[in-house]
Amino acid sequence: MRVRVLPRETAAAVITSAVAAMGWAVAVAVILMTVPVLTETLVLRDRLQDLPATLILLGVVLGGVAAVALRPRRWVVLLYLAVGGLATIGYQVILLTGDPGVVASSPYLVNRPALALVLVGIPASRALIGIGWSVLGFVVAGVVGMISFTIADLPFEPGLGPLMVVTLTTVAYLTLAAIQVRIRARVPNFDELEAETRALAHGEDLARRTTAVVHDTLLNDLAVVMNAPDRLDDRARERLLADLDTLKGADWITASADTEVPTEADAVLRNKLARLASEFQWRGVSIQITGSPAGRYLLSAQVADALLGATRACLENVVRHSGAASTEVELIADADHVTVMITDQGRGFDPAAVASDRLGLRTSVIERMAAVGGSVKIWSAPGEGTSVIISAPVLEAAES
Repeated sequence: MRVRVLPRETAAAVITSAVAAMGWAVAVAVILMTVPVLTETLVLRDRLQDLPATLILLGVVLGGVAAVALRPRRWVVLLYLAVGGLATIGYQVILLTGDPGVVASSPYLVNRPALALVLVGIPASRALIGIGWSVLGFVVAGVVGMISFTIADLPFEPGLGPLMVVTLTTVAYLTLAAIQVRIRARVPNFDELEAETRALAHGEDLARRTTAVVHDTLLNDLAVVMNAPDRLDDRARERLLADLDTLKGADWITASADTEVPTEADAVLRNKLARLASEFQWRGVSIQITGSPAGRYLLSAQVADALLGATRACLENVVRHSGAASTEVELIADADHVTVMITDQGRGFDPAAVASDRLGLRTSVIERMAAVGGSVKIWSAPGEGTSVIISAPVLEAAES
């Protein structure tokens, strides 16, 4: 089972952006918690007439935080810092004008919108970028405070809130950066590991296909030449030339394992089996094709080629080893698989006694089908004939 893993840079961006998301949540909480405190303070100071304007300005700041959270782009953050900064100036000027004592009694109330400016950053893949945006928000909050106190004709008292927030944000970004460095030192790069695994699998697949093609063409052709009379007939020459074209064309090397070109199992596949049977007729074996699939089925091009190649290899074994004069090829299809069963009444053999260096069944049949998700079952015994069942997965079933 393959486990999907995010690329390292993407994972780093997801983790680091958690600080920005945390900042957005805290900024919203700060603005919402300011409302009851602001209302109580203005009521106690007999300034209820200033409440609507200050609430509207807080709403502007809150809307800006929501805009950044919904669309975290640089230009949105910059626009928020500008608009939110102006709203904060208006808010602070209203509180400070005509009532300088509010700074001494409720300094946190004056700085609440400024905290929201510092808290709104932007998702970043690196800690330094996130810290940079937090520092920019801190600078904007400081400039906003200086402007507000200047308009109110009061000495500037920045308060510790914005400084504490930018410090905590910086520590959070640096902590995540340290964790990422430590994780990278311990966890392998899954992208590189997957690439190496694919390269190894491609090499193994190429070696398997090469062995199967060499067995099906070159080795079998050598057997034909060795057992043929002094002069090859036209059919033998045509087969040798066709096999030579197969090796020269090298399509079997460049074929992709992901190719999914559909072909009809009960029509095209049956016709190809018929041509395959005709090819072996002239070599002294009578082949009868039976079976009647109930519907139309589709195989991928790779699976169909593997099924035909494995069937050819089995028929080659019948010709060369069984001594039988005839064999039966039965085509069976169901909703999930297309199966070819090759049966002969020849001399048979003991499958367990086949040497490991013999390529016919192991490479050209069993491994070839396993590579495309198929399966092979073999029943045989000395003097009892042989039955080989080759099953291939169906790409999809079509309507009858």
